[in-house]
Amino acid sequence: MTPDELREGWTPHRIGLRIIVLPEVASTNRAALDMAADEGADGLAVLADYQSNGRGRLGRAWNSPRGASVLLSVLLLSDDSDEALRDDNGAIPSQASGDARVQQDVGAELAGSSIGGRLTLVAAVASCQAIRRTTTVTPVIKWPNDLLVANRKLGGILTESSSLPNGLRAWVVGIGINCLQHAGHFSPELGETATSLELEASHPIDRTAVARELLRALNEWLSHSVWLDHDALRTAWQMYAQPIGQRIRVRCNGQEYTGRTLAIEPHGGLIVQCDNGGQKWFDPMTTTLL
Repeated sequence: MTPDELREGWTPHRIGLRIIVLPEVASTNRAALDMAADEGADGLAVLADYQSNGRGRLGRAWNSPRGASVLLSVLLLSDDSDEALRDDNGAIPSQASGDARVQQDVGAELAGSSIGGRLTLVAAVASCQAIRRTTTVTPVIKWPNDLLVANRKLGGILTESSSLPNGLRAWVVGIGINCLQHAGHFSPELGETATSLELEASHPIDRTAVARELLRALNEWLSHSVWLDHDALRTAWQMYAQPIGQRIRVRCNGQEYTGRTLAIEPHGGLIVQCDNGGQKWFDPMTTTLL
């Protein structure tokens, strides 16, 4: 795939103004962050055919055969403060969401949440939109960052950030989507839990078309303030996400919790009614669903 092919049929306003396609890289996230100080870095998209040191959340490895996946990282620059989260009216979006009655201790935890969770939600929604536009596959979002089909993992998202000397913060959102893998491409331990668009779709998969639509969807979300509109993002997320109200088990900061999900709050955190009483907010950057 080439930058011109990836821009075919649409006009980037933020995401995709600059596109770099590499045959091989250690990590597209790392490559994007390394270019954060470059002029015009905001909206940079880095894609690769192969990652030699691809990473998932919490230090997990992300492996993919050469040329089989969409491996994309997009870079955004923001003020390194709460100002980056303000909406068009200058207000920070409400910390509580839906009808959930979030207790005071939950609200205190929310004060420390970051833009990273919201970007993870946007990336998940954009990935689902791109897949639906280009294939017959309808993925499901497993909070906070997995894309599933028939309970098998199709893709994942890794959001990271770095503070820059000029008072800005660089955010990078890495997205990996399995496109052309066959069953034999997955290791024995992943054979029962992973899948690809090629395995799930009723027609051949065009990897370039999936990447193009993913860039376009991210551009649609992140070029405008709609991604700061919690109701709009939550509505879009719920179209694809596993239903709220499910029983879950999570690990956060070395502890395990069980309970029932209540809501997704503005920065992507999950609010859970815990079995041991009370409601707790879970940071998408540090929490794993078990």
